[in-house]
Amino acid sequence: MNKINRIFVVAAILVILLVTPITVLAQTPTPIAAKTISGDQIVIANTYRLESGDELIGNLAVIGGTATLDEGSTMTGDVFLTGGTLTVSGTVNGDFIAIGGAVNIEDTADINGNISLIGATIKKSPLAEINGEITEQSPEFFDFNLSDPKGIDFPFTAKTSLLTKMLQASLQALAMAALAVILGLLLPQQIKRVADTISKEPLVTGGVGLLSIVVAPILLVLLTITIILIPVTILGTLLVGLAVLFGWVAIGYEIGQRLALLFKTTWHPSIAAGIGVLLLGLVTGFATLIPCIGWLVGVIVAILGLGAVVISRFGSSKYANKVAQAVAPSAPLPPNPPSDLEQPQI
Repeated sequence: MNKINRIFVVAAILVILLVTPITVLAQTPTPIAAKTISGDQIVIANTYRLESGDELIGNLAVIGGTATLDEGSTMTGDVFLTGGTLTVSGTVNGDFIAIGGAVNIEDTADINGNISLIGATIKKSPLAEINGEITEQSPEFFDFNLSDPKGIDFPFTAKTSLLTKMLQASLQALAMAALAVILGLLLPQQIKRVADTISKEPLVTGGVGLLSIVVAPILLVLLTITIILIPVTILGTLLVGLAVLFGWVAIGYEIGQRLALLFKTTWHPSIAAGIGVLLLGLVTGFATLIPCIGWLVGVIVAILGLGAVVISRFGSSKYANKVAQAVAPSAPLPPNPPSDLEQPQI
């Protein structure tokens, strides 16, 4: 009987424990403190994320990279995008300028500023709030319009504004960057050898390039005197143009490699060439807006690139090795051993 009573008591205790609510104390995870980032952010062929709760006070420039502004993030500044992708889910207090990139505006985005698209695409959610204007422009790559003389009104001429020239320069830089990426995939070693020639002997490269610029047109004109050699003249002109283009890409590759060292990272030759040529094209394109002397920047770059291509023979390894051996200082010769006839003096 006592055993039965004990069993009932234990069963009653178990029932009470099961039906009675028990307060469980659990440690609440410490929330991650929000960060405030001050200063401009530059993203080149990389990724950037502004997480929820974080605040960026400064401008954001994305060049060939990917940037994401998460829901709950706040940014106070302007956004510049070229050749990359931008996804906005947070709040942005500033203007957008996108050249040749892709902009994705999600449901929770809140943008207080204007959005300017130049050859770029936009995917906007109808739930997003945009307190500004969205403008899209698609300027031509090249402008062949003539300025109107005073008193004469030509029907097919138009004045080119400063903004239009900047947009044209940007699109040309993007086109050159795309071509540089392709060449970087097909001819990475040749581009590297041409770039090494420029970095090792810039003065010699510039001299050879300047001489080539002067001599090549004279030879091509002389070849046109004979009708039979006119096809050779055409091929020679194409060859000079390809040499300038290849040298331009090589200089851009060298710029891209130095940027990679600056950011302590490693880029594929195609990415380094694309990023470098994009920056080089933007600099030379915007430099042409400077009256009288702006065009000199592009000419100097073309001369250096052409000289490097001529010296390295389009980056052929055999000739590049010879140049390296000729430039490298020769080791001193060892002294001649004493002959057997010479007797040491006592």
